[in-house]
Amino acid sequence: MFIFKKLVFLIIFILINGCTLNNFEKKQSVNNFSIEVNTPNDKYNTYLKENLKRFFYINDNQNKFILKTKITFNSTKTLSVSGQNILKSTKAKIDYQLINKDTNIIIKSGSINTFPALSSSSNSLYAQENSIDFIKERLTKSSAKSLYSRIKIILRRLN
Repeated sequence: MFIFKKLVFLIIFILINGCTLNNFEKKQSVNNFSIEVNTPNDKYNTYLKENLKRFFYINDNQNKFILKTKITFNSTKTLSVSGQNILKSTKAKIDYQLINKDTNIIIKSGSINTFPALSSSSNSLYAQENSIDFIKERLTKSSAKSLYSRIKIILRRLN
C-alpha cells in the first residue's frame, strides 16, 4: 500500500510538471532591431556600454541604429538623518542620441537623471572611495536598464 501511494504521488507529480513545462514556448524576439553602442573610453562609460550591449544583443540582425551615450556623475554633500555625519549624495546623468545608421538622422536625443544614492559615513578614505565606486557602478547598471526601456519604447513607436 505504501509503494502504491508513492507511485501515485510520483505519477501525479510528473503529470503536473509535464503540463506546466509544456506551456513554455520558444521566446520570440520582440526586438527586431540591433543597436551599436558608442561611448567614451573611461571606466563607467565602458561599464555602461557593456550593460547596454547585453540588453541590445541580437545575433541575427545587422546594426540598424547607433546609440551614442555618455554618463556623468554629480556628487554633493548632505547630512545624515541624525545630523551627525556628512554623506555624499551621488546622481548619474546619461545623455544619449539614437541615430539611424542608414540615413544618419537623429531619431531621439535626451538625457536621463537617476535618483540620488547615499554613500557611507565611514572615517576611512579607502572605505569612502570604495563606497562611491560601488554606488557609481550600481547607478550605471540601473541607468542602462532605464535607457534600454526608453529606447525600446522609442523604437516600437517607429514601427
